[in-house]
Amino acid sequence: MKSSKPFVAAVAVSVMSAGIAAAAHVDFNDPRRALGREGDIRVDAELGQDTLQPNSPLTVTYQIENLTNLTIAVADKVTDTDFDPDSQTITLSIGAEIPSGSHMPHLVTIKAGEKHTFTAGALVHVVVPNTLTPWTTLPRFVQVKVTVLRDVTPFANLIEQQNRTALPVALPKDMFDRWIDASTSVFLNTIPVYWRGESRRGTAESNQPAGTD
Repeated sequence: MKSSKPFVAAVAVSVMSAGIAAAAHVDFNDPRRALGREGDIRVDAELGQDTLQPNSPLTVTYQIENLTNLTIAVADKVTDTDFDPDSQTITLSIGAEIPSGSHMPHLVTIKAGEKHTFTAGALVHVVVPNTLTPWTTLPRFVQVKVTVLRDVTPFANLIEQQNRTALPVALPKDMFDRWIDASTSVFLNTIPVYWRGESRRGTAESNQPAGTD
């Protein structure tokens, strides 16, 4: 007898490296492309894959365009992800809304009128049953969220110090509130993805869009 309760996919994340991709670019004609804008900050992104499976990488190439009159910055090495079973959406978050720990995250500045292209990603571990059913909850969409600092003036000395050393730079306690006040997040439109389910023996069970038989 089939259970009427949905099986909620549990997601854990292993963070992969993120940084500037010198030769990377966003293909504006790719169907895996997404766009988001918050005020005068525009972000374009392109997923590296449209099919997900257990332990598969979730990678993205994204371009930040600064249309403001100030220098902005992004903590390019900070990534996180979570899964919302209700919307069946994985959110890949880039940048830091609130710094974790006592050190300042690595920042890349983008001057007024400039564009910078980066790559980021994470490994998504999704726990699914051996046999997929119509009640199995699986990822069907990916949404990219990029958090930037709209004004780096309070952090200018710390950024200069960070550029001169490979050692972690301490973030004074009185700068945490300034970081939060200067942060803004750009949400891009969701991108449909497919799910390729595998059994624990590693044999493919499905190569269909997520949530289908």
